[in-house]
Amino acid sequence: MAAYLAYRAGIGRSPSTLALDRKAISYRHGKRGYPSPTASEGVKATLAGLRNQAAEDGRGDPRQARALTGTGLRAIERTAHRQRRGPTGRTESVESARWRGDVDIALASVMRDALLRRGEAARLRWGEVEFWSDGSARVIVRHSKTSSASAVLYVGLRAAKALRRIRAADAEPGDRVFRLRSGRSIANRIAAMARAAGLGEGFSGHSPRIGMAQDLTAAGVGLPALMVAGRWKSERMPAYYSRGQSAGRGAVANFYANGAAAGSGGR
Repeated sequence: MAAYLAYRAGIGRSPSTLALDRKAISYRHGKRGYPSPTASEGVKATLAGLRNQAAEDGRGDPRQARALTGTGLRAIERTAHRQRRGPTGRTESVESARWRGDVDIALASVMRDALLRRGEAARLRWGEVEFWSDGSARVIVRHSKTSSASAVLYVGLRAAKALRRIRAADAEPGDRVFRLRSGRSIANRIAAMARAAGLGEGFSGHSPRIGMAQDLTAAGVGLPALMVAGRWKSERMPAYYSRGQSAGRGAVANFYANGAAAGSGGR
């Protein structure tokens, strides 16, 4: 099975197509009462490796999310409270727009600061949020797709203030912070707020995490520290997300920044 997936990748099939292949094969075996050959750890590791290789080679899924950088977040903050039309064509009330905008700002801000995955944001409960006396906050991620251990993540003053704004006085520890039940709901919410802010299409639940990775790299954070912040086990994905910012700090960029090009000769 692993060899078949590797062959399919070798003839140009995308990671998303390989995932569909695996599901289809598993389904057919299940329908006939046979054990699935796709459930082994070897097959899982092969798929993960093929995804990473595709990303490294710039052949990842064409639907790769756009980054929600700090500049994009500021645009969302400026536009979040504007009234919008719903699916039925009705315009939301001023009060509804204010509440929805507060949640939008908190969601995007916290996901960026904590580099949350979309499923982690959907599962976050008020009992896993701690407000600190300096105005910052901490969020506790009980488990993630790469680790079963808990992680305590920093949330800056601005995002913590946005969190306080949406916390109801009678909020229970088990209540969902953002009141969204799935990663897909998170993705749709991010896409909608970005679209309303004039940022265009291509944003998803991965966008805040990618955007913060790029901003941290642009600010001089090295890859090891970035991996810790984003809880990546492999350097490939954070390196891929921030490759443009890394290039901007590379040898050629420094060459031009230092004015060396003006006095250089060549043949």
